Parts: sequence; C-alpha cells; structure tokens
Amino acid sequence: MSHARKTAELDARGIEVHFSERVRSAFADLAAAVHFSDHFDPGMLETLQEWTAGKNESLRGVLISLPIIAKETFTHIQATGDKRAEEAWQEICDQIPEKNGFTLVPHRGRGK
Repeated sequence: MSHARKTAELDARGIEVHFSERVRSAFADLAAAVHFSDHFDPGMLETLQEWTAGKNESLRGVLISLPIIAKETFTHIQATGDKRAEEAWQEICDQIPEKNGFTLVPHRGRGK
C-alpha cells in the first residue's frame, strides 16, 4: 500500500528527461528535415531544436510534446514524401528505447 501511494505521488514536472547524444542527433536530423516545412508546427520545431541542443525537459513536457512531434512528422511525411524525415523519425524510435536512450533525473532545485 505504501509503495503504491509513493508511486501515485510522483510529479512529472519534477523529473527531467535527459536524452542521449544519439537521440539528440536523431532529433537534429528530424529538425533539419522539417525546418522549412509548411506542414510542421514551428513551436514543435523549436522544441526539437531545444532538445537537440541538450535542453532538459520535464517528463510531463516530453509526454505532451513527443506525440505532437510524431503527429507533425507524419503530417509532413504524408504531404511531402520526405524520406529524410521518415528515416529520422525511425532513428528516434530506435534510439529512445535503447538502454541509455534517456535518463530520468529529479529536477534540480527541488527539495525533498
């Protein structure tokens, strides 16, 4: 019972996601592929560029942004047939689940 309660009390805003260099490289490839696209949301492109640069995002932010980035990527690919974007997305999907694709770290500045 105590363990379940502790799990329920985790705050996704208080956990940072640190992406590996390989995941950040795949984000960079996707950002480059969709950079001038009329079919990719500029705000999500900015998020990709921030993640590429190594900005750490809260777990909540990643859980919200990643599905939107996927949707924008597929919209772009459908509209343009862009193989570079397709390959970059596949690389993201291959790298994130790898052993060191990302780490979860308590947000700096938050006390116990």
